Amino acid sequence: MDAELFKKTIRGLVSQEYEIEFLGDNFDKTVQLLSSLKASEIYRWVKMAVSREVQPIIARKTSKKYKDWDVHNLLSFRKEIDIEGVSYRIMMLKVKNSFYIEFHLGQHSYYDKLRNMLGLTKKKY
Repeated sequence: MDAELFKKTIRGLVSQEYEIEFLGDNFDKTVQLLSSLKASEIYRWVKMAVSREVQPIIARKTSKKYKDWDVHNLLSFRKEIDIEGVSYRIMMLKVKNSFYIEFHLGQHSYYDKLRNMLGLTKKKY
């Protein structure tokens, strides 16, 4: 899968009004490993998250910060995906009442670091 086409498709599914940052260890190389079937699965999930058919992981009220935001002001959407026998995680973060979204794609170790920064425990999802 072409990484630029993948990003463009995700942007189109979310909306042109939002600023989307694509993050993750070797994001473009990971996307290149995606089959068209796996990419379609991700597109369906993004579409469902945008149309509120996927329940977000909501962090409890806390003073913990992630970048410039209080963690409790973020909506987090999580998806597991297997690419060529390797487990990956997608985490889509939306700042409440903002036009900013982060789309993370990485192996489990990357996801664990992100999850820890956000203070999300496995019990929450």
